[in-house]
Amino acid sequence: MATDGRDKGASLEDWLFAEGRRFDFFQAVALLEARAEGSRSVGEGAEPGAEAVRFRGTVDLAFPETDVVRVERPAREGEPAAMTVSFMSLAGALGPLPPPFAELVYQRAARRDLALRDFLDIFNHRLISLVYRSRKRHRIGLGVASPEQDDAARYLHALIGLGLPSLRERLAVSDRALLEPAALPAREVRPMAGLAGLLRHHLGVPVEGVPLTGAYHPIEESDRTAIGPSGRNRGLGRGATLGRRAWDQEAGFELVVGPLSLRDYLRFLPGGELLGPLCALTRFYAGEVLSFTVLLRLRAEEAPAARLGRRHGARLGSTACLGGGGRRREPVEKRLRGAALQGTSSPHAGGAAAPRSG
Repeated sequence: MATDGRDKGASLEDWLFAEGRRFDFFQAVALLEARAEGSRSVGEGAEPGAEAVRFRGTVDLAFPETDVVRVERPAREGEPAAMTVSFMSLAGALGPLPPPFAELVYQRAARRDLALRDFLDIFNHRLISLVYRSRKRHRIGLGVASPEQDDAARYLHALIGLGLPSLRERLAVSDRALLEPAALPAREVRPMAGLAGLLRHHLGVPVEGVPLTGAYHPIEESDRTAIGPSGRNRGLGRGATLGRRAWDQEAGFELVVGPLSLRDYLRFLPGGELLGPLCALTRFYAGEVLSFTVLLRLRAEEAPAARLGRRHGARLGSTACLGGGGRRREPVEKRLRGAALQGTSSPHAGGAAAPRSG
């Protein structure tokens, strides 16, 4: 939609009624539907008067320059606006009626005898409404409902495992944030690159995934080795184990977040507002089976100088940097694991599919 010559002080609604011919047909109808709250959707009701716009076909015999000829305000409050269009008109230059009949309609309209024109507009309105209705069904942007409440959003919610209302809004991020990248968690095999892309998209910071970093699994009491006459699991090379946990190289992965500015770095530390969304999205994508750690990287030039104090004092292990204040050459790294990541994500996960390398 061009803006050349538009009065910057006029509202979009005023401009629509003043220069409707400069609007795309589908855009103009969508604006009129959004303007008329409580009206029926165009083409979906039995009473045209209850819809947001009433369509008329032009009876001009000249070649049309635009699809929309004009848009008129409703005569009274609660009535639909009137839109005259140059396509799908029964009696226009491009209409199916014979030219002599179209000429008759034009001549009678010129004498202010609008009975025949209004009769044809009964059919014009229905035909044009169906054109808009068919386009609206396949174009999400033409809907007037909130994006997360239309049919397409319901399909996407079901695709990523949030189809039931009881599963909605249980994450530390809005469900709406999952709709645009819905193709990533909807895959049966979820690659590590998909998780990194999802986090970069939502958090707005660099994120890379490192697969196969491993994790320990606790060994159940009944599976541990016990020696003696009543021992168990004592066969060397068969069932004997040492300790109370076992290492599994495939059971964990690491997320490298950064390099970060000091402001973003603080937001990812425990208690910051971005750590919860990061963990929630990771659990939603990877499931609850795999363990993961988060490696935060603070830019070397952003490392603060260590200082004591109540308000801006250094946090041991997080912001207490020796050689800070712009004198460092290496980035500051902070690894979060275990308790630092507990309680920051929702119990609901989208599935247990593991991220794969690649």
